[in-house]
Amino acid sequence: MRINRATAIPAMPATEFRPRGSRSERLVGNNGEINASNKSDLMHQIKNLIDGVKTGVVAKTDQEDRHAVQAARQNELNEAIADKSGEKWLALGETITDEIYEALGREGFTRKILGFKPIKRGDIARIAIRKKDVLAYYIASTEPTVVASVVRQDYLHPPDAYLIARIKIDNLELELADTDLLEHKYNDGLEQILRQEDLRTKALLDQASTAYNELVFFNAFTPSVFQSMRTQIARWTIPVAHALISVDLWDDILADTEFASYYDPVSKHQIIMEGVLGSFYGVTLLTDGFRYETLQVLNPGEVYFLGTPKALGVVMERKPLTVENTSGAIIGEPSRGWFMEQIQSQVIANSRATCHGQRA
Repeated sequence: MRINRATAIPAMPATEFRPRGSRSERLVGNNGEINASNKSDLMHQIKNLIDGVKTGVVAKTDQEDRHAVQAARQNELNEAIADKSGEKWLALGETITDEIYEALGREGFTRKILGFKPIKRGDIARIAIRKKDVLAYYIASTEPTVVASVVRQDYLHPPDAYLIARIKIDNLELELADTDLLEHKYNDGLEQILRQEDLRTKALLDQASTAYNELVFFNAFTPSVFQSMRTQIARWTIPVAHALISVDLWDDILADTEFASYYDPVSKHQIIMEGVLGSFYGVTLLTDGFRYETLQVLNPGEVYFLGTPKALGVVMERKPLTVENTSGAIIGEPSRGWFMEQIQSQVIANSRATCHGQRA
């Protein structure tokens, strides 16, 4: 449960949040959609939702469902601690991993903007670079001859890398703790794995974005800036699919009424909480602004425009996320825990498909 630090009051679900006071309309209806009278009002309500999550007033999960999960988990925890074989402990960890990883995975942006390719054991991680290197000729002759187009297929070989986390809990802490500690520490490990994945993607975008396209500086994020960055990619005949934006740029979007005219909204509360803010001019806006500050990857005032995943790059997963139970008893230490491991490689194969902008 997230706590509003300023008031020490548990955060409320978005369906109970009234941004303009106790008598105002609730931000989110029972159908899961944000209450708004028009596109401009919806954009302002999204801003209220952003502020509510950042201040801890609005919870990111339904509290009643969470209490039910915790009650069921407590029994599982007691059985897992009592099980000396470690099998129930591992099963408990895998159950929590599946649930949390699925939820957190929707908040990450790497799997949204890049293609995905699983790699079998023994396979080489490589991406073929598609080039237009075949020529044709128009020859008006009765005895034509033609120069052959010799094809050389180029490949990228991105290095494999580990995404790992080790969680260790003292046995005394386990005896004193409720399920919150168990899930919080699991959350910490999985969040950091996904954050590292996004940090790697961002580092690749930083390197690739200025190879063919210009770094754009702006005082305010206006429709003119939006279109100029979009055009830098579109001029290479690459469809522009996504824009990663720092959440503070939403204020600039609200300040310019022209944006509202071209806004294709997303009204479902849960989709917005996963970082999808809607689209402008056919470009879907993604943000990490609904994550906790320690998990955000984008810098303030930062934006990336991106081509379609097929035109941009790929994540190659050699080993999916696995969890193993650990015991400190083998080294004379009173502790239990888990070891999380994932092996993958990431590559931005087409530098023309990304453009980077930054508030000056």
